[in-house]
Amino acid sequence: MKAKDLKLPWEKLEDKDWEILKDLYKDGADCAKFISRRFKIDLKEVMERLKKLEKLGFLKRIEGRFAIIRGKYKHMNHTYYELSRPAKLYLRKKLNSV
Repeated sequence: MKAKDLKLPWEKLEDKDWEILKDLYKDGADCAKFISRRFKIDLKEVMERLKKLEKLGFLKRIEGRFAIIRGKYKHMNHTYYELSRPAKLYLRKKLNSV
């Protein structure tokens, strides 16, 4: 993977975006409904943030009908998001160096 592939627009993130990304790094893939409950943020706002983060390259959707989410085999009746590889590598470096 080239260095330019790891370049994401980190400067465009707001505090809530950072919190969502750190949560997905720590706990793995999740959907808007459960992120909304955990952070007590309006579901519509969380959905908009997830779509924005996906468009910017920080997240990717988990494809398929079934997936292992937080250690459990789940039917994909929601849209689940996980960190993109560049976002995961950056957060690993940033969060483990503190």
